[in-house]
Amino acid sequence: MLHWENRWADLASEKEGFYLSHQTRNGKQTAILVCFVETAGVKKKKDEKKKKDILCQIYRPNTGLQFRQESLAEIEKKYKKASSEEAEQHWMQQYDASVNTCSHAYWRGNCRNVSMGQDCEVGLRRRTYTVLAGSVLTVWSRVEHVLTSRSGANNKMQVIRMKTKEGQKIGVNTAQRRPLT
Repeated sequence: MLHWENRWADLASEKEGFYLSHQTRNGKQTAILVCFVETAGVKKKKDEKKKKDILCQIYRPNTGLQFRQESLAEIEKKYKKASSEEAEQHWMQQYDASVNTCSHAYWRGNCRNVSMGQDCEVGLRRRTYTVLAGSVLTVWSRVEHVLTSRSGANNKMQVIRMKTKEGQKIGVNTAQRRPLT
């Protein structure tokens, strides 16, 4: 998700940068990239703030930017600051493995789902999605029935609206979008 070359663009503080986990699992350490979040209304400089008040964004090599922000104090409980040279090996190892190895297998050495012949996409940087386009509402219940009857399969169904990079909605008839004259 976040390759080594894209790792740290604009880090301003010495507390921003790479961190390695204190805990070693399966002979591996977790490498993360920490960036401070700019919060409006805070008048103190970053160096004057308490660590519990400094919110951080966390990037992981396999899944990229994490949704949940953490305080610098929380991060320092689990991780230690590392140089980019120290972190690179750990970062690249997880990045490379996450193309086809789930987090369970990476951190524990095996995955229960995979050992039972099922797929596991937890922690992968690439996931496979099957997209049904068009008028699918009329066949929705049949598709749902087929998916739920498959044991061990990830059978979650969602309705989403997709757009192209150019912002065009997928599934919209362009002939109906012409302005009236």
